[in-house]
Amino acid sequence: MLPCDAVGNILLVGAGDQKYREHLLETVSGQGIWLLTATEPTWELPYISGYTIYPRLNAAKVSTKIERVMAIVRGLAEVEPIDGVWTFEEMLAPLTAALAEDLNRPSFGSSAVENCRDKLRSRRLLAAAGLPQPRSEFAGTEDEAFRLAAEIGYPLILKPRGMAGSIGVVRVDDERDLQAMFAVTRHAAADGALRHAGGALVETLVEGDEVSVDCAVVDGVADPLFVARKHFGPAPFFEETGQSVEADDPLLRDVDMTRTLELAHRALGVQNGVTHTELKLTPRGPVIIEVNSRLGGDFVPHTAAAATGIDVAVIATQVSRGDEPDTSPRRRRVARNTVVYPSASGVIAGVRVPAADEDAARGLIASGALLAPGDAVSLPPEGFMVRAAYLLTVGGSVAECDSYMDEALAETSVEMSPER
Repeated sequence: MLPCDAVGNILLVGAGDQKYREHLLETVSGQGIWLLTATEPTWELPYISGYTIYPRLNAAKVSTKIERVMAIVRGLAEVEPIDGVWTFEEMLAPLTAALAEDLNRPSFGSSAVENCRDKLRSRRLLAAAGLPQPRSEFAGTEDEAFRLAAEIGYPLILKPRGMAGSIGVVRVDDERDLQAMFAVTRHAAADGALRHAGGALVETLVEGDEVSVDCAVVDGVADPLFVARKHFGPAPFFEETGQSVEADDPLLRDVDMTRTLELAHRALGVQNGVTHTELKLTPRGPVIIEVNSRLGGDFVPHTAAAATGIDVAVIATQVSRGDEPDTSPRRRRVARNTVVYPSASGVIAGVRVPAADEDAARGLIASGALLAPGDAVSLPPEGFMVRAAYLLTVGGSVAECDSYMDEALAETSVEMSPER
């Protein structure tokens, strides 16, 4: 936790899911965090200096509701000085950028948020800048998807226009898959912003290992913080089963990678904030999958901190204040996280995970259940993949870290009730 010399608070817009975000909120709590939330806070209370409840924005006339929130925050700023505005959550990024601009604080940029969140708009801007990316076309209907698939060729990817976290992203190998999976992607899109709902992006499948790079962006200049190498579950769903972070990853020094990141952020107009860029590594160089207007989700920040000592939440608050962020690594290790999924739909009977070792003698530094007995699980195509448990290991090398993970996974199990 860093000491804070600032006079005002950081306005945190939404705290997100406790399982993934509590550690981050605890890390920055010494900086003075005022929570702007749509619900009465509970677990957040030990880490915040105060809170304000705002009306939910998940209905029509969102712009009118944003104006109402702005009025609430202006009133708050008269009694509680606000030095910066920040959010963990991609869905709240438009509101966060608008509030920062209204308060004349460093902002991601409202147009830049939309450029990142609207995947169709993002594709067009990146293409205009000449950046390598998949061919991507929008299909509003299933018939259009079949026509575009015939032009692009199989296998291909279906992706919602405005979701995050790989929700609704599926691989399609033939026409039969397309008919089934278009409905899955369209259903996922319906859970996002209304302006992004319906249809799907039809994209070429880019072969290659996938990575993500979190960057600190100050006045439009992107500084790569760390690389997370992704692990995936079985096709056709692109659900991540975890990530590995190596403090000395050579990609951080790769000229093609750093140049691609620089040009992508410039093309999308990102001004100030933390981004999470996903790329595929191909023989022709890095190919952009998407740029997200937030820090990495799930346990990416925790894994990066274990490997490098870089706390991306602290960096995000520094950028939101207009301070020069401290992006230097404090340790040089390898860390890996793995999330475990149920194998079938049904009701959880129990989740067993090995206990984390505080001394890290076995390399397992964090573990926990994400589902409890009695929780109902509905897997695709009826529902979405849901995580049951997580494990985080650390070691001096990739091989050592992976060996610790194998041992921990051998002691992990998810039991399903025979009754559904």
